[in-house]
Amino acid sequence: MRVLFLHRAFPAQFGRLALELTTRYGWQCSFLVEHLSRCPTPSPEMLQRLTLLTLPRPAAPADKTAIPWPQQYGSTLQAAQAVHDAVRAHPQLRPDLVVAHGGLTPTLLLRGLLDCPLVDYCEYYFAPQHRDLTYRVDLPAVEPAAFFPRCINAATLLNLADCDAGYAPTLWQQRSFPRRFWSKIAVHFDGIDTQLYRPRTLPRFINGAAVAESTRIVTFVARGLESMRGFDLFLRLAQRIQQEMTDVLFVVAGDETVYYGWDGLRTGDLTFKQWAVRQTGCDLTRFVFLNHIEPAALAEVFALSDLHVYLSVPFVVSWSLFDALATGCVVLAGDVEPVRELIRSGENGLLEPLFDSDRLAATALRVLRDPAAFRPLGQAARQMIEERYSLEVSIPALRDYFERVAARAPVRDNRTT
Repeated sequence: MRVLFLHRAFPAQFGRLALELTTRYGWQCSFLVEHLSRCPTPSPEMLQRLTLLTLPRPAAPADKTAIPWPQQYGSTLQAAQAVHDAVRAHPQLRPDLVVAHGGLTPTLLLRGLLDCPLVDYCEYYFAPQHRDLTYRVDLPAVEPAAFFPRCINAATLLNLADCDAGYAPTLWQQRSFPRRFWSKIAVHFDGIDTQLYRPRTLPRFINGAAVAESTRIVTFVARGLESMRGFDLFLRLAQRIQQEMTDVLFVVAGDETVYYGWDGLRTGDLTFKQWAVRQTGCDLTRFVFLNHIEPAALAEVFALSDLHVYLSVPFVVSWSLFDALATGCVVLAGDVEPVRELIRSGENGLLEPLFDSDRLAATALRVLRDPAAFRPLGQAARQMIEERYSLEVSIPALRDYFERVAARAPVRDNRTT
């Protein structure tokens, strides 16, 4: 089968999936992408086995001083035009199925060019309150436009309404969308490489420096060190641990970019990382900041971790949490709904209220004082990932789903979905 994947970045959500479909089943997978990711970078095998074509970046808004929220509509139409023009420029593609991240690469204008079903990757539907961008009421108030989530969601819904079928990686992400769309959105996870992320014994080196056997290693990973992913909450927890234990090393992976939310309105000229460090006064001599690291290096960090901390607001669950669980890490996470889909506290991880510093610290200290007593949690986490989220489970299910959708007649402009 010939599949055309549409996404701004590569490999992102589709790169490994396409490689698996190609190597396992002989499918022909092509991509239209704006740019290659800088972390993770595409593997040589991906670049060799998959066909990558350029998707032009939409032009920036002419008036950069205008209110940005309504520009979401214009940006969506510009992106749809760019997708249309790129597909028209490559008539040799002739896919049996198109799979697109609809919120980023709209397929709205492809019906006249391609006679195949369109699948929408339904990553997330923003909430007007009580999750994602508005959840951190504990931080200094900022005044974003109240209708910003609706502007983003409107663009997402255009694509979802037009596509033939959609899928979301987790049940919680599916349920973030309005109920009337649930029947159109299947749940299929992307797949975790459990050969890469696996429990193992490694020499104790972090960033090239040896770590003593007696030193406990606490890890925190996020694409950006920002409030939505709870970096400041992690620093508060680290400070509490530092007060009780001297032999703990805190290892942080992620850059200082804010990818979600309005942290810049709180911090002025400082990055959120700098602002949060000032707020807590942590001893940074006991920290190692790794910035972005490639998956192979991250897998080694996880294998050395005595405790992995995940303190995100209710939002799309980070791949890093799945990776940590697959490695058999003991995970301490904030007790929020999307995380509860993965972790059963006391069975395959530990959950505490996101803003309860006392309970988070008490639980973290229990683990760090006796890591061996909590290793069964990591073993159970590993088993759960293997059974529910591994490539071996996810890829065949997605293949079957794509084949079922490809067998349908595509929606026509004069018919309803």
